[in-house]
Amino acid sequence: MAARILDKIIVSEGQGEIIVRLARVQDMRRIQMLYAEVYGSNYSVPIVTDKELMRRAIEDNEYYWLVAECRGRIIGSLVYALNLMYRNSKAFGAVVSHDFRKLNLAFTMMKLILDDITKKRDLVDLVYATTRTANYAPQKLTESLGFIKLGIFPNTHKVQDNETHCLTAYFTEGALERRRRVPHIIPEVAPYYDIIRKQLPLEKAAIKNVCGPYSDHKQKIPLLNFEAITAPEFVKNRYKKMKHNSFFEHIVMPFHDPNLILITPDQSTEVYLTYNQKDKYSVIVGGVTTEKSFAVVLESIALKVSQMDMAYVEVIIDAYSPAIQRDALDARFIPSAYFPCAKRMGNRRYDCIVFSRTFDILDFRNVKIISLYKNFLREYLKLWRENYIELVFKTEPKK
Repeated sequence: MAARILDKIIVSEGQGEIIVRLARVQDMRRIQMLYAEVYGSNYSVPIVTDKELMRRAIEDNEYYWLVAECRGRIIGSLVYALNLMYRNSKAFGAVVSHDFRKLNLAFTMMKLILDDITKKRDLVDLVYATTRTANYAPQKLTESLGFIKLGIFPNTHKVQDNETHCLTAYFTEGALERRRRVPHIIPEVAPYYDIIRKQLPLEKAAIKNVCGPYSDHKQKIPLLNFEAITAPEFVKNRYKKMKHNSFFEHIVMPFHDPNLILITPDQSTEVYLTYNQKDKYSVIVGGVTTEKSFAVVLESIALKVSQMDMAYVEVIIDAYSPAIQRDALDARFIPSAYFPCAKRMGNRRYDCIVFSRTFDILDFRNVKIISLYKNFLREYLKLWRENYIELVFKTEPKK
């Protein structure tokens, strides 16, 4: 990719000029001070907390790291990560100093890069973001930029308290034109898809009411015995050489580099995950297996990561494989978001579904969400109750 060029924007303000520009290596310490000012010691995104990762991102052409500067002080920061091969982008880390919150700096910074990578330079088909729910501002910001509401990540991070995040994305016309139509989904996913259809011109889905060997919950799902490998460089290098097989070919997890391998003693199943010990968050990136049941693998993964003190594990599955979706639900991974066009293969784009499992008590006391996000939460809670509470009444023996 050619060198990134963004025009500087100068905003007049009572405290002096504000310049919005690309970050430089010499800004690193001041950027970290800004996140510390806003979040204290609780910010857990490695690209901000790890100086070497920050340096690489600032110097890498597949990142846009934007800052706002006023009188030598960094008062705003925002990162866009790009995957040029898959034409995806992720916006994250948006933060503005408390003293400058009324100037719409976050909107200015978000739109500057969004227009550059989707319109001016046509680098990506879609941009997605996750927004915090401590207040309404991040959700309203993405809404004002034309982002579509896709779902929630319930209790996805645990810092001081459990945090629920919202999933949202901006779609170009090219993304929707390349989309494979008519997803094949299980009935439990249909309400999520219908919420998306209220926002995007999508066709009706094909509903497939398939059942797996453990769908009746009469027999216990057998478990694989996993060992954990957490050597970062070994995991990274081994992952680069690995080719996904079986149901792992139907998984996507953009912008996550694995730092954990779960492997059976006979090496017949090898699962790659990204996990963060600080906020107890983990996601499944890919893997290989000879096991025929995805439910068995997911149930085994859930047990192992919970033993490693994770509070949350997530997997994203394509929306055209109903049997795999059913396996995920049978392993008590609950759908919480529907992501059109998330996966690119060749020149086509494929819808995906987010499934997650949480090991802590659900806690939504501090969650503030707007409009359609509440509908996603209602559907999630309905399925959670069915799979974790009401199930006991369905399986009660007759007198």
